[in-house]
Amino acid sequence: METNDRSKVAAFDTLFSTNHIQMLKVILPYMDNQTQKSMAVYIKFLELNYTIEFYKKNPYPLCGCMERESSPDFSKMCGELLPYCTEEERKQIEQIRNIMHSMEMYKEMSKAMDLMKDFMPDMTSKGMESPFQSGSTDTSQSENSNGFDITGMLMNMLTPEQKQMFDLFGGKTDAE
Repeated sequence: METNDRSKVAAFDTLFSTNHIQMLKVILPYMDNQTQKSMAVYIKFLELNYTIEFYKKNPYPLCGCMERESSPDFSKMCGELLPYCTEEERKQIEQIRNIMHSMEMYKEMSKAMDLMKDFMPDMTSKGMESPFQSGSTDTSQSENSNGFDITGMLMNMLTPEQKQMFDLFGGKTDAE
């Protein structure tokens, strides 16, 4: 786990705790088993009580333990959660991140194809609006007057998973 991730957790824990609660946590391992169980519950009770009192006295938004992201980065947040996840949760989060990445790639490829249309207007004269809109698999439609296959070039840049995601969002590949 990165230091920055740890510091966010530590900052939050510090904000809703007192020195006396921290002292109880330090002496906890020195107690016998039964006392540890009772003391652990008591410590959590003290933290909850302190948090409730803190918000009664300070009703303003929580900002003391970390800066609020101006535009939240979902992928970054997923990465910060990974150290706390079980193996199954980790796989699910990675799958979500891959889907988000594929969607971003789809958007970028769509923008690239729109730019290609501006620079190579003869692409549209052969009936190719955009491979993302037309769903055409005919490579002759994706070649400009020089025989250059733009769609094939861009599709070859994708991983198999990204190609599958592209198909899912309405695009077609030469494999069909």
